[in-house]
Amino acid sequence: MKKLMIDLDETICEGGYLEAVNAYLKTNYQYEDIPHYYVEDVMNEEEKEKFLDYFYQNVNIYQNVQVVPKALEVIEELAKYYEVYIVTAFVDKRRVKESSIMAKYKYEWIIQNMPYIDPKKIILTGSKDVIMCDIKIDDKVANLKGYGEVKLLMDQLHNRKYSLEELERFHIRRVYDWEQVRSILVKESEVQ
Repeated sequence: MKKLMIDLDETICEGGYLEAVNAYLKTNYQYEDIPHYYVEDVMNEEEKEKFLDYFYQNVNIYQNVQVVPKALEVIEELAKYYEVYIVTAFVDKRRVKESSIMAKYKYEWIIQNMPYIDPKKIILTGSKDVIMCDIKIDDKVANLKGYGEVKLLMDQLHNRKYSLEELERFHIRRVYDWEQVRSILVKESEVQ
């Protein structure tokens, strides 16, 4: 059975973090307003430092995330055809010690929302570089480079700067929703 690595944030679930930024700044930013990977990049450096202190002491974004439409349903179906691993990074290089709490929050969310995933197949990491899987699904191009027969980039504002040609160089295919993922990977499983 082929191994399938699926990212968590902005791939399976989304939101929460922007809401934390808006609550802190008393603003109403929408994702369309922020094309950066790090939402807090809307702040100056001093504000950002204060926000990160506040964030890691007071916020569990996984209490407010939304599931990406069809993600849980499609992943449960894919688990019939693939050995599914949920692989999510939790280490914030800017706040290494404080960011360890994110591992707990992420793990609890996965266990609660994806009971069909074996807890031994939940990988909480600082870097996805060492993960060797046949198929990878992520919203971050850097996590898809390297090994992988099939590499699917979940479309997000922050990764639209990559042209089709750039993605093709790394054998990465952009996908727009979980129905498209289903059509690619269920069809792929029938070929095996």
